[in-house]
Amino acid sequence: MSADVAFLICVERGRLEGEALLLLESLRTWGGSLAEAPVYAFAPRPGHEPEPATAERLVELGTTLITDPLVDRFADIPTFNKVSVSAWAERELDHETLVFTDTDSVFLNEPAEFETGDWLAAVRPVDRRIAGSKGKGKTEPFWRKMYAELGVRERPFTETTVGQVKIRAYWNSGLIAVRRSAGLFDAWERALNRLFDAEIVQKRWPQFMDQLSWAGVAATVHDRVRILSDAYNYPVPHRQALAPEARDLDLATIVHLHYRLWFQLPDALEQVNPPFDPAGDRYRWLAERLPLAPSPAPDGAG
Repeated sequence: MSADVAFLICVERGRLEGEALLLLESLRTWGGSLAEAPVYAFAPRPGHEPEPATAERLVELGTTLITDPLVDRFADIPTFNKVSVSAWAERELDHETLVFTDTDSVFLNEPAEFETGDWLAAVRPVDRRIAGSKGKGKTEPFWRKMYAELGVRERPFTETTVGQVKIRAYWNSGLIAVRRSAGLFDAWERALNRLFDAEIVQKRWPQFMDQLSWAGVAATVHDRVRILSDAYNYPVPHRQALAPEARDLDLATIVHLHYRLWFQLPDALEQVNPPFDPAGDRYRWLAERLPLAPSPAPDGAG
């Protein structure tokens, strides 16, 4: 029997609808022992619910659609939706492991790293530093203030996936797995609110406050953070800039691919460099479903 893992996504009217359906179809097709895992799709902002046809298809794919109004304070920053829905899921659901994934992604193999191991959180580092800190420089004062406000004592480092730059431990929020009993998603929501209350906000990149607040929470349990392998949260737009062992992965071995609007491009798969094997079954499966339609209206964020 597979582990008790449930997946969380956001789906609001517009671009996220097609992305959500592709994500769910990919999990059901390629997810191995987790192919039939519970999936909870959230439309947490009133007035942004997906179209009825999308909702019907989500249910057909075995998804529980939740349209409760879960976002209030940050309703105008849709990238923060993930924080609210993840915290709600941790409080209200009863699964051992919760995995939030951005909607603009697909599963192409069994995500087995979510099923085993003595960890409390499982993540990938950010691709580029941007709002991160090397431990000095312009962004370091913000990190020190954030750590102090959140009571962070351990101040660990990691490396970016692009360029392998050593930075303070800073994780991509597009794929986060937690053991529900650890209460990390609830802590994430509280940390985000606390930082805004204290006006400790990255003024240049406020849209990254979800990732920054998560970095503060994860630092408190750093010795129990699992850094997922290169096959997870795979940043296809940055493929050419990755370290060779990650750059050369093919779709047959990538577990979770994060495409970030790439699949809305014409000939998206053909434009990947280095190229994926066009004879592979996953390549053919994706090619039949791409490109995704561009958004005709304002979107939420997944």
